Amino acid sequence: MTELPEPTTGPTDLPALPAGDSLLRTGMLSDADARRVAEHQARTGLDFDRAAIDLALATPEDVAHARQQLQGTFALTLAPSAEVTDELVVVSDPAGPQAEAIRLLRTQIMTQHVAAGRRALAVCGAVDGSGVTYVAANLAAALAQVGLKTLLVDANLRNPRIDAIFGIDPGGPGLTTYLALETNRPERVVYPDVLPNLSIIPSGPPVGRPQELLSGARFRMGVDVLLREYDIVVFDTPASNESADALTVAGLVGYALVVARRDKGYMRDVQALAEQLGAARAIIVGSVLNEYA
Repeated sequence: MTELPEPTTGPTDLPALPAGDSLLRTGMLSDADARRVAEHQARTGLDFDRAAIDLALATPEDVAHARQQLQGTFALTLAPSAEVTDELVVVSDPAGPQAEAIRLLRTQIMTQHVAAGRRALAVCGAVDGSGVTYVAANLAAALAQVGLKTLLVDANLRNPRIDAIFGIDPGGPGLTTYLALETNRPERVVYPDVLPNLSIIPSGPPVGRPQELLSGARFRMGVDVLLREYDIVVFDTPASNESADALTVAGLVGYALVVARRDKGYMRDVQALAEQLGAARAIIVGSVLNEYA
């Protein structure tokens, strides 16, 4: 492994360390210190751990301890157990009309949302069966295909399907693992590079109080961390007529994409969802009339 360059400022007698961000992944630094380290990274080109040492926010022993904590944990080993399904049409049938429709949606999101510096988007539907998960999964994959560092988060804690689409063990760690305090940082439940440039946080093991967890400060703090790490974070959400979860997530991230399916539900349901999103202070960046799934 290539050794790190010597820091441009600060101590010069530090031992060579392999590149890493273990201090960030184990939550050993406060958010304020993590921001200082990130700024120092940008100036010096150092990796996160060495930049923290350079600022005297950590010692080599702290880094060694953090890396020891990570060894053997799911933070380093999360990976899908099977291939993606045909439902991910931008991969399984990239020349088909469904994939082309997703790419048109991608262009709209990139020009009207990502280009404006917005980093998050909740995909919402009024009724079950609208195809929210289908749109969220394919949109996230399509964004990753053009080089955006993308994270897909399954915030549908009631009827999750992202794990099935991407071949992830439904009993493995996920969003609920973090929200239920079983791990201290949201990065530790990320399945990295499931596809090139696309990482995923599945829903995780079932919980009995999803609305309470999504409304809590821990979810807000986790979202703040994730938005600093990715170009765009796409959230899958459950139907708004069954719970307030989608409104909670959309209100937190600030932006929503509304999905409706032909011959599924009523226009008044979509209108009610739009009004509810406005009341939750979520800006609707677009709408999709889904004919496929």
